Amino acid sequence: MSAEKQQNFAETQPVSASGTELPPQEEFLSLRDILAMILRHRWAILLFVLLSTLAAGIFFITRPQQYKAEGYLQVIYPVSPEGRVDKELFENIIASHLQKASSAYIAMNVAAQLSKQGFQTTPFELEKQVKITRPAKTDLICLVGEATSTDKALLIMRLWIREYLTSIQKNNIYAALFQARSLLKQSQCSLMEKQATANHMREQVAKSSPLITLSRSVDDRQLLSELSQKAAPDPEAFKKMSEIHILSQEQSKEYIDLKKAMLETEQKLSEVLGRRNLYQEVVRLLEKKIALNGAYQEDTAALTNASLSEPELYINILMKNSEIVQYGEPGLILSARGALKKTGLFFLMSLGLACLCAFIYEWGKGLLSSR
Repeated sequence: MSAEKQQNFAETQPVSASGTELPPQEEFLSLRDILAMILRHRWAILLFVLLSTLAAGIFFITRPQQYKAEGYLQVIYPVSPEGRVDKELFENIIASHLQKASSAYIAMNVAAQLSKQGFQTTPFELEKQVKITRPAKTDLICLVGEATSTDKALLIMRLWIREYLTSIQKNNIYAALFQARSLLKQSQCSLMEKQATANHMREQVAKSSPLITLSRSVDDRQLLSELSQKAAPDPEAFKKMSEIHILSQEQSKEYIDLKKAMLETEQKLSEVLGRRNLYQEVVRLLEKKIALNGAYQEDTAALTNASLSEPELYINILMKNSEIVQYGEPGLILSARGALKKTGLFFLMSLGLACLCAFIYEWGKGLLSSR
């Protein structure tokens, strides 16, 4: 190294107060440097932000107006036989219905119904148009549907709620069938036990005699009276009188007790037989409902309770015992277009993106020039 270069190098090195050299300071970018790097491309940033914001504003303004309709489902609180509300079970029921109501199966059925009425859509698009939530601390499930017209939004909500309640009803049919089969099995087992007991009681009654024969001797008070008078009684008359016996018959207490027990057993047998026959008919009707996909229920729904048979009334009670019902009718809610708000948000996003791109460009260019 020449003497001139050594002198220039020594002049550029920082020196402390004691005369020793300090290590070189680390290079870093200050906020002023960053702003300066961004402002070098201010015109390009301005042009990009204006064009993108203008395009976004035109898109949001010309976009078709979206209308919203909302409907509600109410979940019935589960009450124990003692009258207490099981809150943990209720929360589980709410979560279960929220999951079921948003299933793809419901969306598929609603899309098919909409297609029949002239509104072509797919289940995937329909799932994005419908939002299902639960308002905090309530027993309600809120369904909100969004569409390009008020009629379509209301139709989506009506069909969605109807299809969901229909699916719940069909599930109730399967649950009722399972319950009826279980009760039928229990009643059949009980019937066999009661039948065996009744047969045994009939055999016991058949072996027992309803009457018993009693043999009684003549009343000996006359003999005692004659002996007390110290008169010698006639030996022949005394002998004849002592040989006289009276025969009589009366009902057997054992037979009466067996007969009462048999009648009670036969009465219980008749009760079990009636329950068995009821559950058999209920199972048959429920299987018919499933085979006809609920059509049988629509036929009997128009009949009065007086014209329905006992199994049909029992099924109607099972079907109406639902834990979720519709709360009111779906209605429209205020849905603002929000074009100005969305355009403003897009302006801020495009500005931030343009500034970031300008900074990365300058920073990368500096790295390449330093090599």
